[in-house]
Amino acid sequence: MQRLLCALGISLLVSACSSGVETRVQTAGISSPAGQTYMVPATEYESPDLKIAQGLVESALTSRGFVRADTAPLHLQVTVDSRDASLALGSTTGQQSLSPAKLRKPLQNCADKEFRVGITLTRVADGSEIYRSRVSEYHCKLALADALPIMINTALADLGKPRGRYSVLRSGIE
Repeated sequence: MQRLLCALGISLLVSACSSGVETRVQTAGISSPAGQTYMVPATEYESPDLKIAQGLVESALTSRGFVRADTAPLHLQVTVDSRDASLALGSTTGQQSLSPAKLRKPLQNCADKEFRVGITLTRVADGSEIYRSRVSEYHCKLALADALPIMINTALADLGKPRGRYSVLRSGIE
């Protein structure tokens, strides 16, 4: 009986951090933005995480036939942010909530952070959005830089066929 209780206790402790990662995705845009030329605006300050994200996005776009240039018909914007997941953005309830606060899981031994990545391709001539993707995940132990490759791949998975709002559950370090 003691062994059973001990095994149950250990499994509860392990399950607090190994339940999988939910990636929340929201995409919109046109159905076929074939490989085109895009530009990235110069900025004075870029965080190391933003530089990593921009490099990953540009590499993924290059593999899809897009080409970066100094002047181009498309403008690429990449955003990255991290916040304490216990803080709500906007109101905590109702339609006004941008992102509600996340409660800790039972037996969770560290505080969650919410990581967000945004990718927007805009037509310079008229300001219309060709593609927009917002991806977010909660992580307790993983660093933002380590989460970026998976988040960027997920954010660009719908390029050319945006599916709206959905979630993807995958195994990984939370």
